[in-house]
Amino acid sequence: MKRLAGLTLTLLAAACGHRGPDNTDWEFLGNSSDMQHHSELGEISKDSVKGLGLAWSADMPTPDGLVGNPLVKDGIVFQGGPSGQIFANDVRSGKQLWTFGAAYDDQSKQTVTGYWARRMNRGVALWGDKAIIATGDCRLIAVNQKTGKQVWTATSCDSTQMYGITSAPRVGDGMVFTGNACMDSGSTRGYVDAFDAETGKHKWRFFTVPGDPSKPQDNAVYTKAEKTWGTNWYGKSHGCGSVWDGLTYDSKLHQLVFGVGGPSPFDPTRRALDAGDELFTNSVVAVDGRTGAYKWHFKETPNDGWNYDASVGIMIADLPIDGQSRHVVLSVPKNGFAYVFDAQTGKYLKGSQVAPMNWAKGLDANGRPIPDKQGMYWLNRSQANVVLPSLAGSHGWEALAYDPVSHLVYIPTMVMPTSVKNDSRDWLGGILMDFYYGSSGDPKWKSYGNVVAWDPVAGSVKWRSQNTPLPINGGLLHTAGGLVFQGMADGRLVAFDEATGKEVWSHQTGGAIRGAPSSVMVDGAQYIIVATGNGAASATGSYFAKYNSTEASRTAPRLLAFRLGGNAPYPALNKVIPIPTPPAPRQDLALADEGKVLFETNGCVDCHGIKAQSSGGTIPSLNRMPPNDLAMLKSVVQHGALAQGGMPKFKDITDLQARQLFAYIINEAWDAHDGKDFPAPKKQ
Repeated sequence: MKRLAGLTLTLLAAACGHRGPDNTDWEFLGNSSDMQHHSELGEISKDSVKGLGLAWSADMPTPDGLVGNPLVKDGIVFQGGPSGQIFANDVRSGKQLWTFGAAYDDQSKQTVTGYWARRMNRGVALWGDKAIIATGDCRLIAVNQKTGKQVWTATSCDSTQMYGITSAPRVGDGMVFTGNACMDSGSTRGYVDAFDAETGKHKWRFFTVPGDPSKPQDNAVYTKAEKTWGTNWYGKSHGCGSVWDGLTYDSKLHQLVFGVGGPSPFDPTRRALDAGDELFTNSVVAVDGRTGAYKWHFKETPNDGWNYDASVGIMIADLPIDGQSRHVVLSVPKNGFAYVFDAQTGKYLKGSQVAPMNWAKGLDANGRPIPDKQGMYWLNRSQANVVLPSLAGSHGWEALAYDPVSHLVYIPTMVMPTSVKNDSRDWLGGILMDFYYGSSGDPKWKSYGNVVAWDPVAGSVKWRSQNTPLPINGGLLHTAGGLVFQGMADGRLVAFDEATGKEVWSHQTGGAIRGAPSSVMVDGAQYIIVATGNGAASATGSYFAKYNSTEASRTAPRLLAFRLGGNAPYPALNKVIPIPTPPAPRQDLALADEGKVLFETNGCVDCHGIKAQSSGGTIPSLNRMPPNDLAMLKSVVQHGALAQGGMPKFKDITDLQARQLFAYIINEAWDAHDGKDFPAPKKQ
């Protein structure tokens, strides 16, 4: 009925000589605080989409590919970038109006998390006349939307204490909200902060895990939560329960709903053996948006050993359930399930599996997972074990989309079978991981990506799109034209039929896409706006370069706008340059094997990528640009030669370990040069 009503309004508007509003905005992430990523615009439809073309493209003055959802207000496109950058472009032409870059003082005291987070950013927020950005070193900065001049700044966390901010702020009821990341270190205590959006004044803080049990807890909420962590838990982990994304403001109930990351170390046997739910990790939590007072929570992954964060994929909607309209929270965490909760009480209403898994067999009547020992790698320490979803999850921060007519939730999923082995040397999770195992040639395990249409009313999957070979693709946009848009790792922008998942249009944009597109009316024409590039502004952009982009699609960052009849020339893909000959001969294999462990356990992989390959930008891909010699590596790693430029100093790395790291990097560079960076496929 809603579509018919919309058609009637369109016909009436046409009879009056116009097509509805000439100009609209996309003022919030997801087009509303509900995070539905839905547009009521329908000029671009299943019938007309074949005429979709590029209206304009704009190169963005930053080396790191942008991944935030473009926001549009009063004719300006706002895009956030790493290191506290904001870019403002004219929505009609793409012309750059102004840029803002946060000032940084001495960064030498930051932890590795602070350095890492500075290279990430997933968007900006708008409130009133302000654009608000988070910096990796824990600040929020508000600037004037018309001029780009700074209005206020506030500090939320301490980047010298294993904290950083990588997500876009969220706004509602005059407040701006942010969480933070701890890089899965387990050394800090996660929390959410609220600030006054006009002044930057701090309003409240909600901790996601209890504090030191030897001291009085903050209030009764944490006294109860502390009892779920088990005996002597604080000596093994301080949490951290990061809210690194997944904040959604429910304006109807004036509450902030957010997902919490998992506890660390990942291996649950390295935490308290008698632990319960370790609250509030791996949970969806609701608090009063005005005061931060606890309202409810739901635990999604008990006894988490897989990093199955809940801090992604949270949406507010109204659904017809059991014959009545229910105001609900929709949650699609990393664990392969999707859930429906009553927004007022947190009561579990529906849930089902949406992606392949071997860690659980399903959900029980209360929404608790039914364990499957196949995925419990810690039960078989003598060998590597394949787990699914991967420790990156079946769904990451990439945007869900929602159709308020059919009530379907559209989910960008990634299937990445991961080989996991316990290794106590890994200070982050206590395990070593081969995320590329799905490309090893094992016929039982294959990596791929697709879009899943999930019916939250029935609690079942309606369709899956055709699989794509690269598993990590972009967020989604649903439109009243019956289309679901997604940008792909290989650079294509694709439109799917909302009802079937069939691809009805696609075009090569000239750069990998990770963020969700936005849609607005500009002078009476519907536009689709999306950011492209190398994707390096997201953590998974650096970590999984082989799975979220191609050599050709790792282009300079751009903003693209599409409309019907658009005829601007498309930007070109990269010209792929062969891997140069490494500056040193292949190194001793035993040294390199130890170097591989060091590369992962010291967090080098988080910035420079698996197999020493990043997607570019300010973080060099070491398989293309290895250190010239051991002395050069030691000057950077041990002595901090590039500390001011963003590469932290690792003062505890010994001379032997430096040799091992050098051996690993050089051998990876040779493997890339010789085309051996993936194992040869096994015969089937």
